[in-house]
Amino acid sequence: MKKYLIALVMIVMIMSCFFGKTLVMANEDEDDAVYNRYYTTIEVEKGDTLWSVAKTYYHHSGMSVREYVYELKLINGMVSDELRAGDMISVEYYAETPGNPYIK
Repeated sequence: MKKYLIALVMIVMIMSCFFGKTLVMANEDEDDAVYNRYYTTIEVEKGDTLWSVAKTYYHHSGMSVREYVYELKLINGMVSDELRAGDMISVEYYAETPGNPYIK
């Protein structure tokens, strides 16, 4: 009985090491992505707000949405958060390769 218990413990330890290493490696693959900063110009559509644009484009920037809104205002020389349909604004986005991934 003692031999079976030792064998069972060894099997569990080996499986834990294997699955633990697999999970760590999978997580490392996601972290290896390098995101570069790109700029593009978008046309503001009806219903868009500076905050909704920021929520679309801030991903992988390392900024909060609030910080990204400030960055958008700075890039576009804006004093207020007001946008009108038809306005053209510059946005920065972060992607592994050029080409705006947010345009459908």
